[in-house]
Amino acid sequence: MNRYDDVRPDVPALLAAQTASLPPPDPAARSGDGLGVTGRLASLARLYGLGLLVRLGLHRRLIYANLRLDWFHEFQRYWVDALGNRPIHPPDFYHLAGVYRQKLQSITPDLDTDAAHLESWRDPRIVYYLFGHTYRQALQPLHVHHYARFIASGSRVAEYGCGTAPMLFALARHYRHLNLALVGADIPHLLFHFTRWRFRADRFVTMVPIEPNDDAPLPGRYDVIFCLEVFEHLPRPLATLEHFTQILNPGGLLIFDYIRSEGEGLDTPAALRDRETTLRTIADRFEVVHGRVPLDGVSAQPAVVRKRR
Repeated sequence: MNRYDDVRPDVPALLAAQTASLPPPDPAARSGDGLGVTGRLASLARLYGLGLLVRLGLHRRLIYANLRLDWFHEFQRYWVDALGNRPIHPPDFYHLAGVYRQKLQSITPDLDTDAAHLESWRDPRIVYYLFGHTYRQALQPLHVHHYARFIASGSRVAEYGCGTAPMLFALARHYRHLNLALVGADIPHLLFHFTRWRFRADRFVTMVPIEPNDDAPLPGRYDVIFCLEVFEHLPRPLATLEHFTQILNPGGLLIFDYIRSEGEGLDTPAALRDRETTLRTIADRFEVVHGRVPLDGVSAQPAVVRKRR
């Protein structure tokens, strides 16, 4: 079996084994548990140190020059320990990213229906996303910083359709002092397996699988819900929005976008059909805190909206 440039993971088996080995979630856990005053100050110091590197453009230069490889070492542990593949080095990562990108381009998914569109994301041949999303996240470790000022200490935060959970991962690693409870949700596929593996030791993070016909997967109530690069891929965007409205606390925040993709077939038929109604419903039920909710057919860029009390 090829464990290098033609990996074909049995994702259902991987997920089943992972589910059996993980401890049960702890809804009461918070990211600030056990930090203490010294730990909180250290968390802040590391955040500002990384923020300075990002702001000066030095972080990306260190990544490009392979002088900062913490992200790669974590990926390698997953690639070898969790997937059972051959050990790799940084040049292998970039080589394999290109190989699996070519394989992705050779796949012609069936995108004619909403169900087929959703199933295409679960195709086990799509290994490239594992590489692409990991590297993108390594380059943007503080992407959540744009929204962190809206997240109050002690909040319960969800990232819906999380993929590699860039928002939750940044909050879990760099904002522990905010004492958050974090919940990630996505359909069971390879990225979900990877993300759950990354959070395996974080008791304050709960990962929730979204079954294809489940429009209300998030348990409990929330202060903040992220739904970025997701609405355009949903088979039932209005039902998902209704779910968000019900589980957000009064005054809770929805941080979302609703992209109108340039490529044909990237948006589900339902997402195109229900786009205007979904955005109008958001405008009716939420007040804009940051950004705008466009009703003129253009792509809805990331916006922060507050549930009306």
